[in-house]
Amino acid sequence: MRLFSPRRYLQKRNEIVTPQSRKGRREWVISRSLCYYRLFSLTDIPAARRDSVLQLQIKQWSPFQDYASYIVWQGGQAQVWIWDKQQQQNLLTETGIKKATCLPESLLRTRCTKDTIQLLQCLEGFEGQIWIDGLLIGSRWWAQIPNETQWANFQRAHSLPASTEEPSPIEEALLKRPWGRSKKHFSRFKLFHERIWVTLGAAIFIVVLTWQTVSIWKWQQATEQLQTQIDELNENVAPILAARNQAFADKKQSEQILALAPYPSQLELMTQVAEKLPRRNTKLIEWFYQIGELRFTIETRRLDPTFYVKTFQALPLFRDVKAETGRKSNQIIISMQLTIQMKNEK
Repeated sequence: MRLFSPRRYLQKRNEIVTPQSRKGRREWVISRSLCYYRLFSLTDIPAARRDSVLQLQIKQWSPFQDYASYIVWQGGQAQVWIWDKQQQQNLLTETGIKKATCLPESLLRTRCTKDTIQLLQCLEGFEGQIWIDGLLIGSRWWAQIPNETQWANFQRAHSLPASTEEPSPIEEALLKRPWGRSKKHFSRFKLFHERIWVTLGAAIFIVVLTWQTVSIWKWQQATEQLQTQIDELNENVAPILAARNQAFADKKQSEQILALAPYPSQLELMTQVAEKLPRRNTKLIEWFYQIGELRFTIETRRLDPTFYVKTFQALPLFRDVKAETGRKSNQIIISMQLTIQMKNEK
């Protein structure tokens, strides 16, 4: 799409061709006439040292005091283009460009994957290329189409048999993208992706942290609500607990008072009296109790006062038992004194 096409500035020997479009990323294409090319083989050098060794070899080979380079690695082989960096920087300044991606023209020509010897029409002049196993093992520039001798010498320089055929230049448009990436550009690409991953990781961390914070906040809210409910329940239960405690206190006080009484309760007295009375035809009709003294009247067919005196006198709880006839012929009035009982403390 045209919207994403780069703005290409073409640097020739005597002019700069500026793009018509004002949109898109800037690319500065150095014509083949301004570049030097060489293939460096570093297969015998450990991978960790290849970059430093290559830079040393380029420095020894370069005809420029200050040079820029574009390097495309393929295994242990480095395809290297260099050009005059100072000249390029001056032209960038004159053109008003602060930053642009610099590309040798050869990177924007078709890369051959088959073994090929070809002559290309360049921005200016011609470039001879020798491709073997996808590597550009030989490249040379001429201002004019090389004659048979020049073409043969180019092939012999790379240990190839000379062809007697006159080369036919190939004309083609520049590629939209370079067929190889320089290591520094690739590093920028990796750095860009690393930044994306770091940003994505930070975003995920923020999302997780936010979720955790919200969860903790909700937990705190739930805890506060639960505590409020507990406080309200305590307020509602407090009167009930107070009444319960008061009931226990009253019961304990009653037990303490009863423990101080020297005589048994009337219920206990009635129980013991009822156990000794005849079970048939006997009815208790009157009951009088005053501290230490008991008197009751019964109606019965067994009208033997002596029997009742002996019966109740035999109980340790009673003493001074008396029995006499009542107002009616079938009534007997029994009276007695209670013996003081000593209660064991618990």
